[in-house]
Amino acid sequence: MTDFPSGLFLLDKPAGPTSFACVQAVKRRLGAARAGHCGTLDPSARGLLLILVGQATREQDSFLGLVKEYRFCGEFGVKSATADLEGPVTERRPWDHVMQEALERTLAGFVGPQQQTPPLYSALKYKGKPYYEYARKGQDVPRVPRPVLISSLSLFSFRPPYWEGRVVCSRGTYIRTLVEDIAARLGTCARLVELNRDRIGPYRRDQALTWQELHAVDAESLRDVLLPVVPQGVPIHA
Repeated sequence: MTDFPSGLFLLDKPAGPTSFACVQAVKRRLGAARAGHCGTLDPSARGLLLILVGQATREQDSFLGLVKEYRFCGEFGVKSATADLEGPVTERRPWDHVMQEALERTLAGFVGPQQQTPPLYSALKYKGKPYYEYARKGQDVPRVPRPVLISSLSLFSFRPPYWEGRVVCSRGTYIRTLVEDIAARLGTCARLVELNRDRIGPYRRDQALTWQELHAVDAESLRDVLLPVVPQGVPIHA
């Protein structure tokens, strides 16, 4: 074994730590020279985080474009500054006119190529600074709609004002924004209540180590669960 590990680490991120904090924890536990994730999750979100370690970080670009699958919960009638539970409520609107059949029709209308305006509270940059820095100062910045692809979008449960869905989408899709846009088409507002990432490309959440396992297992055992990778991000299975 080399002094510095290299490969792909699958982590089931809990709610709370940032994606950067998760990367640093994996790097520290493995004794790796460098590490980086392949698609951020908001601190409040849970689920699969792909972390490339050592020389495998050179293949990061080939992982960033993999499709992602999420389960999420939205709440109709409430809008927040951050589009989720983290920010203060900015608007309340009636929602009791939303019926399940109309919601299902609306979801079907989002399947396919879409133009999505990213949220102000995000890590995208304008003039070298993240959007969220402007947002925290009460400043707005130009946000250009970006092309995204929704491969599938379905209703999982409907318990008004809450509803749960499942989506398979391209890189760069903001589920917070998707929840808001769906509500707007239904004549109300909404915020994201919960987000879970279940899959990235061929990698699934049930393959990943939990946060507790990451900190309970020794470095030697952690190195044994690293997946080798090849240039297109295809895992090499023994």
